[in-house]
Amino acid sequence: MKDFITIRIYFEYGQKIKTHSFWKKLYASDFSTELMKRAKAFGLHQVLHLNVNKGYLDNQKINWGVNEIRHFKHPHLIEIIDTELKINQFLQQEQSILAETNVILVKNEVLIK
Repeated sequence: MKDFITIRIYFEYGQKIKTHSFWKKLYASDFSTELMKRAKAFGLHQVLHLNVNKGYLDNQKINWGVNEIRHFKHPHLIEIIDTELKINQFLQQEQSILAETNVILVKNEVLIK
């Protein structure tokens, strides 16, 4: 089995990709969908968009995810699993869209072999 690592990318629900044109920002997929499409095209092993019920980013107020319509500051996260080399290559390639996110390496531990 390959030596996989896990990273988590934290961002706000209303996050836009700054390099897109005005019209693309207006009509394009949301940030998480766009990032997942790019990760799939890059061939990453596993990518999950985890549903956050409540939380906060960077000392903001707590956002509660109980409404059908989420606040634009509501925290979201994507988890990526692959080899360290491949993830680093992906992060380098996508650094322009990830500039306003928090990318965190999650300590990996094997619990069961």
